[in-house]
Amino acid sequence: MIYSGWLIFFHPVLLTYLSNQLCDYFSQLYSQIRPRFWRFALQILLWDSLMILSLVSLSDIPLFLQGTLLILGHLIPSYRICQSLKRDFPQAYQEPISFWSIL
Repeated sequence: MIYSGWLIFFHPVLLTYLSNQLCDYFSQLYSQIRPRFWRFALQILLWDSLMILSLVSLSDIPLFLQGTLLILGHLIPSYRICQSLKRDFPQAYQEPISFWSIL
């Protein structure tokens, strides 16, 4: 329970760090991509805040439904941002990137 609390409250920080690292990796698109990733991180943070408030007020919901709502809340905005980035910056998606090289 303690670990899940830390994960809920601090994963937007991790997302922001990874998005900054990804923008640094694509330095030629740096100024164009960075605002999109900031918007993505802010959407996730806003969604998490709303989910935490709703889960606190609806604490009798089963845990698996709470988890499902959190996962869907992350997948929907990330899918939308990913599709807009693919459309606007196709050259960034042509080169495969290793996760460890971004870190």
